[in-house]
Amino acid sequence: MKRLLNGLLLLVVVMVVGNGVAQAHKVTIFAWAEGGQVFTQSKFSGGKTVKNGKVEVFDTQGELLMEGRTDDKGEFSFEAPKAVDLNIVLTAGMGHQNSWRLSAVDLGAAASAPPPAVAPEAPIQPSPQADAPGLTPQAVEAIVARQLEQKLQPLTRMMVAAQERGPSASDIFGGIGYILGLVGLGAYVRYRKDGRRS
Repeated sequence: MKRLLNGLLLLVVVMVVGNGVAQAHKVTIFAWAEGGQVFTQSKFSGGKTVKNGKVEVFDTQGELLMEGRTDDKGEFSFEAPKAVDLNIVLTAGMGHQNSWRLSAVDLGAAASAPPPAVAPEAPIQPSPQADAPGLTPQAVEAIVARQLEQKLQPLTRMMVAAQERGPSASDIFGGIGYILGLVGLGAYVRYRKDGRRS
């Protein structure tokens, strides 16, 4: 019984400590697109940049489109190979890996798509309510999408930075309390067992 209790206690301690170590070395990658270029930023939790991390870019079928390495700032950029959904995978060594999915819309596929052709027998009549002559609904939609993307990028970065923060002091003290509680439980069981023998 004593061996079982000690083994169980050791297992719990290893799991708690291992989880803390895993959280301390969690890696994240963040990607965004601007004007046909894709930019990535990679960090470990705690804010340390991933230097010389391997970045691979896959399409939705899993085909490798390109690969590269992060610089000293944890950044890597490339020209978008296709206007399709991309899966950007970061490998930071020692089993640390994460990915970011960038949609074709983020790459500006809607903005770069040509407007639909209009049949010659149906000429476009200017609308009396049109504020800007020559702007099609598709062009307005593309402009709005680009502006929204630019405005939302700082918020997305802030969300990623918030996720990168490690465990808080309350999490650490809670874990220590949990371990001490298990040690106390083990001591109580041992005391009861020793009391029965005498």
